[in-house]
Amino acid sequence: MRQSYSLGPFDLYYYGLFISLGIVAGYLLAKTRLKRFNFASKDLDDFLLVLFPSCLLGARIYHVLSLKSYYRLFPEEILLINRGGLGIFGAIISGLISLAIIAKVKKKPLISVLDLFSLPLLVTQSIARLGNYFNYEVIGPPSQLPWALYLPQENRPVIYLNSAYFHPVFLYESLFCLIFSFFLFILEKKFSNRRGFSFGFYLISYGTIRFFLEFLRFDTWVIGEFKVAQAISLFFIAIGLYLITNGIRKRKLVK
Repeated sequence: MRQSYSLGPFDLYYYGLFISLGIVAGYLLAKTRLKRFNFASKDLDDFLLVLFPSCLLGARIYHVLSLKSYYRLFPEEILLINRGGLGIFGAIISGLISLAIIAKVKKKPLISVLDLFSLPLLVTQSIARLGNYFNYEVIGPPSQLPWALYLPQENRPVIYLNSAYFHPVFLYESLFCLIFSFFLFILEKKFSNRRGFSFGFYLISYGTIRFFLEFLRFDTWVIGEFKVAQAISLFFIAIGLYLITNGIRKRKLVK
């Protein structure tokens, strides 16, 4: 499978293409939500100007830390993101930090900023995840299911060299993000006046997706016997539940 396409002197990587498509889709969706959350187009552009580079940096740092023993041996590969290697949790964490900073500078309520980006983020992740297909990333153990992904021998995990078909975990995550984005789209109409609901729903939905899909993955960061992604996922779920239940309590008090 070709991972890139030559366009004159430039190489267009499919991995990067799908990330770009996801970002564009998220941006266009966010523009349709500006009025609902009381933001202007310039606010969105200012947010993204800071958000994009910080997310890219955070995603790469997370990935490098998860494979620090490898990058100690090959430090020249740290900047080669065209080969894959972006940790979504690093992007989310660095994105939250950058949004908190820019929201404070612009004197905008952070929770409204996070609500604005929650649905677009799920859509962006759904599209961007498909790029892992071209780098043979985010796969699970061998599988004989009809939709199992064939891997050439040179791209198979060392422990599964004699297996040819694997769980396409990237596809599972993409589909679940899309499903949860649909549910959030519907629920926002009912809870449109409850601040923090959208972001809380995002944290719960993505935290749940990653927590369970981590049981299929063998290529993620492990400290001791614990998967870092599962620990972060549980933290996300707890914060999401707090935001939603706290919003419900406040609504009852107002009534």
